[in-house]
Amino acid sequence: MAMAKGGSLVASAAVAAILLLVCISSTPGVSAETVTFFVHDSILVKNATAVVVAGPGGDLTRLQKGVILVTDTVITATADPNSAHLGKFEGLYILDGGIKYRIQATIIIDFPLDLVESTYEVVGQRTSFNSTDDRTLAVVGGTGFFQGQTGFASVQTVSQTLYGTKGAQRNTQQWILSVGK
Repeated sequence: MAMAKGGSLVASAAVAAILLLVCISSTPGVSAETVTFFVHDSILVKNATAVVVAGPGGDLTRLQKGVILVTDTVITATADPNSAHLGKFEGLYILDGGIKYRIQATIIIDFPLDLVESTYEVVGQRTSFNSTDDRTLAVVGGTGFFQGQTGFASVQTVSQTLYGTKGAQRNTQQWILSVGK
């Protein structure tokens, strides 16, 4: 039984890697690549993937100026959260209380049987969680398979459900990284 479980895990990882490689495209003669994936975040709801860890006066119950959130969620090949998992999205959101927030995130791409994680580090400032406008962030570096790559990330919210008045929500964002050496 353990053998079948391990085999299906390796097969799932192989499918995820193939899908990721399909999502990564190179233009001949240009040293830039485009990496596309989807992030599924949920905030202030049951089983949240982004959790408030600090807030003014210790208030961890709503999105407001000075709140810091830690996020840890999967990235997928399509907007369907049940599609192939390609890796993890982990990082910090820091709210300025206005219409923007700061983000620092590590995007971890899983390759089957690869013991060294391949990552992108992304930083910048974005408009509100509730915005569906395109946002651009800096890709400041890569590790592993992406060693030395830099560029930018274009992010667009493709779906969002808001709950109540404290900022609770679930959203799906499409991320397109344009990176190269």
